Amino acid sequence: MRRTSPPLKILLLYKSGRPGAGDYFARMMPVGLGWIHATLRDAGFDSSLANLSRVSWDDVAALMARERPGLVGITLYTFNRHAGLRLAKLARRANPSCTVIVGGPHATHMGASILRHHPAVTAVAVGEGEMTMLETVRAVATGSDLAQVRGLVVRDPSGEPVSTGARETVADLDSLPFPAPWYSGHHLDPEAEASFVITSRGCPARCTFCNTPDFWGTRMRFRSPGHMLAEVRYLRDNMGILKVSIRDDTFTVNKRRVIEFCRGLIAERLDVVWNCQSRVNAIDEERLLWMRRAGCDHIQYGIESGSPRLLAALAKDITVDQVRAAAAATRRAGLTLSIYLISGVPGETEEDFRATEELITEIRPHDGTVAPLAIFPGTRLYEDMRAAGEIEDGFWLRERRDTLYAMTGEPARRSLRRLASLCARAGRASGYTRGELEEHKRLLPDSFVTWMASGEAYEREGQVGAALGEYEEIERFRPGCVWAKLRIAGLLDATGDPEGASLYLKSALERVPRSRMIRGMVDSVTEGVHVG
Repeated sequence: MRRTSPPLKILLLYKSGRPGAGDYFARMMPVGLGWIHATLRDAGFDSSLANLSRVSWDDVAALMARERPGLVGITLYTFNRHAGLRLAKLARRANPSCTVIVGGPHATHMGASILRHHPAVTAVAVGEGEMTMLETVRAVATGSDLAQVRGLVVRDPSGEPVSTGARETVADLDSLPFPAPWYSGHHLDPEAEASFVITSRGCPARCTFCNTPDFWGTRMRFRSPGHMLAEVRYLRDNMGILKVSIRDDTFTVNKRRVIEFCRGLIAERLDVVWNCQSRVNAIDEERLLWMRRAGCDHIQYGIESGSPRLLAALAKDITVDQVRAAAAATRRAGLTLSIYLISGVPGETEEDFRATEELITEIRPHDGTVAPLAIFPGTRLYEDMRAAGEIEDGFWLRERRDTLYAMTGEPARRSLRRLASLCARAGRASGYTRGELEEHKRLLPDSFVTWMASGEAYEREGQVGAALGEYEEIERFRPGCVWAKLRIAGLLDATGDPEGASLYLKSALERVPRSRMIRGMVDSVTEGVHVG
């Protein structure tokens, strides 16, 4: 009787590393790993996800020993490279015959170095991973040679790293199954992980500090509005998700696609609140107004500096006037305006800081994030340093720091402190006035998030009746709106009417029966009713 081999057990792993464990975004599983997992599961393979960012190393070792996977895929960023490579060792220790594939930005740009110094790693996946991993899994399952799989770096018979050849990128992103239906595995929060969505790949910019162009390419590829809408619909109906974060580098670059997506959200009345990020030269007021009508409450722009000299040094390919125009249009549309700034740029002067200070004071962002200028493999900054003999690839093996900054010491710390303080001051002074909120409602009378923002402002001012009136107005022009019901329920509960709040919450739960958030609110209010 012929004995059949057991199916190949696959684990796709991520661990943020020690510093990233306290950062919400850093400890979340990469969306790309979810896409790879969905592709493998859709093809019938036994794949599981594991987000090990909050898991001790003892527990990681126990998981490996219990599962003894036949193939492991690990995402490597520069900041988690040591943690990821430690995962590779643990996988091989648990199962010496395990095939270990590492991928992600750091692996893509440091593939040869990783293979030379980390014997636990079998191969490195370069760039986009879905089709490469699918073919790799098929090769391992059938005992085929990985050298025949394009998109890998493998060892030749002498042990030297060699490329198997470049793989073409996926031209039709709609052909990939979106991740949410397949989220299963170890230490996952499916609702939190699935709320991060990516709808395009590539970036037209060539900023000196970013490795996106070398990883995804500069030619943009887009999911269709219908495919995007289907994912949002799935998240709401099957997982109860009512808040979505679109994490494309430049979501708004294709104007027609953005507007068509927004039209679909409006037509289907999904009541999903969402945010995105973009560039100031890829936005206009028309796009922003459609986004606001469709439930967008927040947009982030990479501004980096108000100094034209530093913008040129960073190859941002934007102007200060474009920053002003994008910020003004964003505030007119009523979205929360968020910005990213970069501190610690070598050669920055007091004049540069003053230019940034003047710009931020003028554009009035609601919040800002400041990050020191970091150097990563695959960026122009790194290539320039390497060409000048200031660094070589072995640095990433020896250096225990998770991130290499362009500036260190007190000048770098001072730059970070000053810009962070500037953003904090601007945020405190930038809230929308009552006059601005009324203008937003006049401009977008059928936007539920616009009326919600007005009601929330009244709540902060202690004007409960006025806030209730705003939420009831949403109920009038958008009957059944889940968010209006939730806001009304919150006010009723806070003002001593838990029975009334319970009715609104139960009505909201009928609209989105799988919402964990709404169910928790129902339980809390019901408990209050019983106590009362």
